[in-house]
Amino acid sequence: MKVHPPLSKLVFKEQTVKVTLALSQRSIEFFKAKARQYKVPYQAMIKRVVDLYAERHGE
Repeated sequence: MKVHPPLSKLVFKEQTVKVTLALSQRSIEFFKAKARQYKVPYQAMIKRVVDLYAERHGE
């Protein structure tokens, strides 16, 4: 019988910092449209793009 960890152990809560960021209208419209398509918050999509960029191009 397989033993699965509790759901609380599967959730990774990363420390975040709130920022104010001015983006182009075109960028916001793009992310909002994609977010509606995939039924996710557009801010989460932007955060993921920035995180991936930093991870790939970081030290």
